[in-house]
Parts: sequence; structure tokens; C-alpha cells
Amino acid sequence: MEFNSEGVTRLLGKYKFRDLTMEELKNVNTFFPHFRYSMDTYVFKDSSQKNLLNFTGTIPVMYQGNTYNIPIRLWILDSHPFAPPICFLKPTANMGILVGKHVDAQGRIYLPYLQNWSHPKSVIVGLIKEMIAKFQEELPLYSLPSSDEAQQVDLLAYIAKITEGVSDINSKNWANHENKTVNKITVVGGGELGIACTLAISAKICLPLLIPRW
Repeated sequence: MEFNSEGVTRLLGKYKFRDLTMEELKNVNTFFPHFRYSMDTYVFKDSSQKNLLNFTGTIPVMYQGNTYNIPIRLWILDSHPFAPPICFLKPTANMGILVGKHVDAQGRIYLPYLQNWSHPKSVIVGLIKEMIAKFQEELPLYSLPSSDEAQQVDLLAYIAKITEGVSDINSKNWANHENKTVNKITVVGGGELGIACTLAISAKICLPLLIPRW
């Protein structure tokens, strides 16, 4: 997809450091030209809301000799580049999340690069490169058996509450039963959602089911 500089510039109209942000996004496009940009409402944990630029796409991750295209979504705060992006996985219906050191049950991504973010040395391209490196050590997603895809829809509906801009607090109605950790995998919620998460746990041993180049 061709990078629309004028369109993205218009989306950044209310950003405090628009020129700096735009230059960085141009650099992102040089390395990852397939990302799609849009402006959507993000709801923070304190229930405050902001219209933020965000982009989605896949990043190539090499794991055990195969390449996997990992779908992600990054939200760019209006104080960028002085604040780090908010990062999520964006799994499809046939993907399950593997909770680990850098990913939680909702697909939120946590990295040292984000924790140590400091302008001007910290940039989005550097963040994505660290994301790729960490995911090469521990894949964040796995392929669901086709028989489990229907149940995965419930899990993705919950994740969408986060990745589409609804905070963890606002999503607690989906996950107010239990929150247990077993072998670094978090079980969230009950009913069909709980089943979907349990399937995610059991499927961790099925990591070879991942199909290269989603």
C-alpha cells in the first residue's frame, strides 16, 4: 500500500509534535511499507478518550527456520515522540495468543524498549525491530485447529475491546470470574470465553501447528 503523506499529515492535525511524528512515520514506511494508517478513538484505563493515529500490519518473525507474519497494531499518542506507542497483537480468528514475558492475555505487548523510551534515541522502527527480536525468541501466537476457530471468536471479541481502544478496566465485565496463571498462561473469564482461553493454554504444546507466512 502506497504511503499517503498528505493523508497522514491531515490525521496528525491535532498532534503536538506533528512534524517530528510525520518524519518518523515516513521512516517506518521505508522499512514497513504495508502498514495501514487510520484515526480511531482510544479509551484509556481511566475512561478518558482520545482520537489517535494508529497503524496495523504484519511483521516478519523467523522462528525455527520458518517465517511467520505476526499481525500487530500500534497506537501513536498525541505527545509522540516523547511518549511511546501503545502496542497490541491483532490476531485473526484462526490464531491464539501465547501469554509470555512480552505479551499478556489481551495481546498487549510489553518490551524493554517501551519501558526505556526516551526521545530522540527511541524511535518506532527501533521498537518494531526489538519486537521482532523478542518474538523470535518466543512466538506470541499459534494456529488454532479449524475445529476451535468458532470458540476463538468469543476470545477475539474480548481482545477487540482492548485493541480497538477500550481499556482493561472497561472490559472487566468480560473477565470478572477468575484470573489464574498456569505456566505463564493467563486464563481470563468464564463460559465460552473461558473455554477459548483454556484451549489457548492447551494449544501451547501445539506450537508446531503454526503455518509459515500467515
